[in-house]
Amino acid sequence: MEQPPDALPKDKTSGNQRRKLPTPRELVSHYESQGLDSQEASVKVIEDLQNALFRVISSGRGRKDKFMAETSRKIDATNSRLAVLDMKVDSKPGYGETFAIGVASGVTFKGIGTIMPHVLGALCQIWNSVRSSTKSSP
Repeated sequence: MEQPPDALPKDKTSGNQRRKLPTPRELVSHYESQGLDSQEASVKVIEDLQNALFRVISSGRGRKDKFMAETSRKIDATNSRLAVLDMKVDSKPGYGETFAIGVASGVTFKGIGTIMPHVLGALCQIWNSVRSSTKSSP
């Protein structure tokens, strides 16, 4: 008589107690011994294996899962940084716009350079008149 999956033999591997995995034939014969026919036993074995596989995948345990989660997080962070850089580059002016900004700032600087001597001269005259009016008063 086959052993049920709960009472499977254990192997000693590097001091740890581990269950020996049953073969598919052992699982089918176990379910047949419980009264299921061959097809129902096969379906039950497939369901059990799918559930076990789903539990292993969804458990999130193991170095590989942690590595994949960390790698996924790093890729997401890099992707978001690249998206921000792409938005910044797209918001910068092109060559034509840069040239127009340069011409406009050059004309503004030239205009300020032309007007400044007149403004500074007027301020100096105001300063001199205020200074002379305060000195001449005894």
